[in-house]
Amino acid sequence: MKEFALLFAALDQTNKTNAKVALLKNYFATAPECDKLWVLALFAHKRPKRQIKMALLREWVVALAEIPSWLLEETYQMVGDLAETIALILTPSEGASTQTLHDWIEAIKAIGKAEETEQKAFILHAWASLNAQERFVFNKLLTGGFRIGVSQKLIVRALAEVTNIEPNIIAHRIMGNWSP
Repeated sequence: MKEFALLFAALDQTNKTNAKVALLKNYFATAPECDKLWVLALFAHKRPKRQIKMALLREWVVALAEIPSWLLEETYQMVGDLAETIALILTPSEGASTQTLHDWIEAIKAIGKAEETEQKAFILHAWASLNAQERFVFNKLLTGGFRIGVSQKLIVRALAEVTNIEPNIIAHRIMGNWSP
């Protein structure tokens, strides 16, 4: 997750196409195989469905941060993104998690079937074990919002350059229904 959080932040900080392609190429050249597939899926708009209700996330962050709910809502209105708002409101954590992006996504997918108390325990543990940047990305996974200015064309270009496979072949391979 650390590598993906760094990639996410770096992509968010640039609007230069070649810089984004270089960042993606570097990630695809070095990341674990299972994480590469999830990055491809996330940026190709093939995200897993939302597993936790947003109202519950709001409730849990208000309780954990010990703030009134109106303050969360006012902050959310200013920030405009619930994932970022939650990451900003929670107290900083050093974060010691070694779980990969794949591990976190699989855990998020599995927790959707659990009871609310189990879901809450999972979310609170995750928030406590992730640093601020990772927590922000984790919240993005929970809320489903991955608008970061990376088009499918950029992903195809980066993958083609890393794998030495024609971009048309890569684009064809990631079309249609598939799952990481």
